[in-house]
Amino acid sequence: MTDTPATELPVSDSPARGASVRNTSARGATAAPVGLVGLTVSSAPVPVPRLPRLTEELPRTPLAVRDLLRPALLATAETAVAEAGLSPDEVRNMGCVTASNGATAATGTYIAQVLAGPGPRWLAPECFLYYSPHALTGELSIALDLDGHAVTLTGAAAGVDALGYAALMVRSGRCRSVLVSAAHWPRPATPDDESVPLLTTAAAILGSGGDGDGDGDGGGSVDSWGGVTGWHPGGNHPAVREGDPAGSTDGPGTDVTAPFAALARWRASRGTRGVELAGGGSRLTVVAGDGT
Repeated sequence: MTDTPATELPVSDSPARGASVRNTSARGATAAPVGLVGLTVSSAPVPVPRLPRLTEELPRTPLAVRDLLRPALLATAETAVAEAGLSPDEVRNMGCVTASNGATAATGTYIAQVLAGPGPRWLAPECFLYYSPHALTGELSIALDLDGHAVTLTGAAAGVDALGYAALMVRSGRCRSVLVSAAHWPRPATPDDESVPLLTTAAAILGSGGDGDGDGDGGGSVDSWGGVTGWHPGGNHPAVREGDPAGSTDGPGTDVTAPFAALARWRASRGTRGVELAGGGSRLTVVAGDGT
């Protein structure tokens, strides 16, 4: 991790790889915080499907993104939406921002292995639907019936930038609430690597919480437990202003779910002080909300 180590909050474990955390205050923030009303982080060991030895088995090989990553990310998103108490109408109008830094790379690896081995005739056409990281955003939007603006962010800073961009969407009036999701599923180091990587999925809801009665009136009885403000994109993000220090990136493989995990620990600690999240050269501030 190339970000400068920061003073940790009084929580039980250290920040996840790729994100640094420091105590801060809300002073100096130029925009009102956008509320956080839902958060879920899930992690479990999930093996990346291997290329079978027999070509007859290729059509039955699980497609990594479609059959493993997609359902895990969707379940995490559904849990965050349920916590936010949004009605069906509110969910339908919700925006979607997804962060990925190689989470769908298993598809590209699989395609390359089939082309180099058995040949293109053994490639399942569905492979190409799940080659792009935007496939995750599309799958969430379809499965949850989202009609709001949808964006996919990639790179080392994508986790922090997804939270910051979602807050900007709410603040600008483009969406009343936004589903922010992230996935991290590192590839095996070599084709012979038998280790089982952790598949981590995360989702947060920014904006107005619902009243859960299903009438779509947006009663907002779910208090926000935190708020996002002070987003400063870094690295090579197009929103970086001239003269603003870009910082350094954390390189390939950075866990873009790390900011969400840090948020979960901060929330569990019931801290009243603000916290700064940083990763890939980007940073933002989270302040305590009404529901803390």
